[in-house]
Amino acid sequence: MPDHRFPRKERTLENSVVMEDISWPCILVFVKKWEDEMALIHDGGNNIVPKSIYMPDGRVVPICVVAAPKEERADVTVNPSDLRFPRNLISGGFPLIVYQQGERRIASVGCVVSDGNTYYAVTNKHVVGKAGTPIYSVFHGQERRIGVSSDHTLGKRKFSEAYPGWPGAAMMVNNDVGLIEIDDIKDWKTEIYQIGILGELMDFNTYNLSLDLISQKVRAFGAVSREIRGEVVALFYRYQSVGGIEYMADFLIGGENGANLNIHHGDSGTVLVMEEEDKDSGIVSCRPIALVWGQHEFLEGRERVKRAYVMATSLSNVCRELEVNIVRDYNLDQDYTWAKDGHFKIGNRSAELVTEPRLVKLLKKHQEEIGNSDTDLLDQTNIAMAKSTDFIPLADVPDLYWRYKRFKTEGNNHFADMDESNRRVMGGKDLLALSKDPAFIDIAQWIDFYQQMDVVDPKTKTDPDTKKEVPNPRSGSLPFRVWQLYTQMVRSLKAGKVDEYLVAGGTMTHYVGDACQPLHVSYLHAGIPGQETNVHGEYEDKMIAANRKKLFDGVNALNNKVKDSQLIEGGHAAAQFVIALMQKTFDTLPPMDIITEFGKISGRGKYDLAWKVLGARTIKVIASGSNAMAVLWQSAWIEGGGPDIPPGKYAAITTDDLQALYEDFHFVQSFNITDAGFPDALENDTRK
Repeated sequence: MPDHRFPRKERTLENSVVMEDISWPCILVFVKKWEDEMALIHDGGNNIVPKSIYMPDGRVVPICVVAAPKEERADVTVNPSDLRFPRNLISGGFPLIVYQQGERRIASVGCVVSDGNTYYAVTNKHVVGKAGTPIYSVFHGQERRIGVSSDHTLGKRKFSEAYPGWPGAAMMVNNDVGLIEIDDIKDWKTEIYQIGILGELMDFNTYNLSLDLISQKVRAFGAVSREIRGEVVALFYRYQSVGGIEYMADFLIGGENGANLNIHHGDSGTVLVMEEEDKDSGIVSCRPIALVWGQHEFLEGRERVKRAYVMATSLSNVCRELEVNIVRDYNLDQDYTWAKDGHFKIGNRSAELVTEPRLVKLLKKHQEEIGNSDTDLLDQTNIAMAKSTDFIPLADVPDLYWRYKRFKTEGNNHFADMDESNRRVMGGKDLLALSKDPAFIDIAQWIDFYQQMDVVDPKTKTDPDTKKEVPNPRSGSLPFRVWQLYTQMVRSLKAGKVDEYLVAGGTMTHYVGDACQPLHVSYLHAGIPGQETNVHGEYEDKMIAANRKKLFDGVNALNNKVKDSQLIEGGHAAAQFVIALMQKTFDTLPPMDIITEFGKISGRGKYDLAWKVLGARTIKVIASGSNAMAVLWQSAWIEGGGPDIPPGKYAAITTDDLQALYEDFHFVQSFNITDAGFPDALENDTRK
């Protein structure tokens, strides 16, 4: 019999902890007030919580009573100025806006799901309201509709139906799931902001759900709180009893390692993920587990300090009941890692390397309209999307706009297989060797080389319509595209049109970026012919993405500003100059070095190992591309008389002006190398 002279000390969330492999599984009972046991006995004993319950199979489950009075008043204020809205792409973790009964309500986007026909964004049912309610977010400071609430929702459901085979006739599970039918999926990414690409769904059900989940760490990114780190503190948390029915949440989430959970009003709809490391590769994936829908604040200690917990719904049940799947791969290919970390970096950095005073001021003013800053590139959120109707920094307009909306002929401008040769063609020399003679830098000469190569070593491709193999003639024309754009830069300046100069030069940055990417200027772009691999993506995307901070720091550390001795004159000289850059790229980082390195490494730490071998030289080629572009900026500026144009004539250039130009089909029109209009475009305005 307990000694009531020494009453049991009050147990609270603050002075108790769950320890893995030590703590017994138990039932937690939260009480508003801790009472002395003898006092309850004298009061009849009806309110005493038993110390354990007995299961039908004979097992005994202990009950742990915890004093946890709730805060009855919730702070529902959200400061909109503290929110981070998307600029181009929206994804999980960003704020959404709903207008209900005259109120402007803020909540979080969870993730993207699909039923195989329609894409939806997941959030809470209490957020989206009735079917057909418009849902908004903010892009570039302007509120814009992103979709409408769907009639596919999930509310309260019988426990025995949510978890088939388990009893619970008087228990209900609150799911609180609402779907937003997305207006335009091209505005979305399926990753979660600051979390990244989602792994596979954590599938929990009556056959595998266990108490091993207790103390498991979870992460999230909420619209208001931003980074959220917590852990599972309880399963099947009963939060309310009404009319004989017990209402519960699948998960109760508390702060990580006993800390207070960083969660606020407006984080409703946030998806929680659990990190899981692959034992073979070492890659950590973020697997979605639950959807946040409610919050409780318990008061602790004499000071009654608030400690926050959230209630969350199992996403396994959500996907099963609504017959949807989490979409994990849409628009992931719109990351364009070399574009972001190569093209955008070269565009932004080249603006810092020019030295002519008025040009320095002009490019500094428009620097982020040419290429994104390091901050945005590291953040990865505000990077322009493919096919975007918003302004795209000029350095990647050729990829993100022209390829999709303007020119079917654009693709051949992005490469040239400079190192390909055949002993039966032109003495076995490749384009690098042949172009050492300036007279060979001529469209007709290159066409002749390509046609001879096509005869002795024809290439094919799969026709997307017929699925049959068809001829794929060689067509790389990168140096001539640079020639065309340089000519336009000079011509525009002579006419006093600095906006045209900026667009022609800013878009030229893309092709100069391709010229310093080893696998864009080589016939080995996909590996050794006949032994093709994904080496292009491994190097250009994944290795760069894993080491972008090191890349930026390395490029920024090199002081390679333009020297007068580097300046060139004329479009032909610009083509010759970019071919020299290609040669320097081969000399610095031969494509075979990349192929060999990725052929021998695998598994955990793969991209760190590759960076140790290839990183320093990757920094050098991107730095060379930045310097080369700065030389072309300054050469055209001086040749076109830019220093003599009064700054007042171009002080008011806006992004709308620049966007109108790159959307003009006839401005710096793209051509195939065999098009009759291409030679003329090297010397004349394509709009005439």
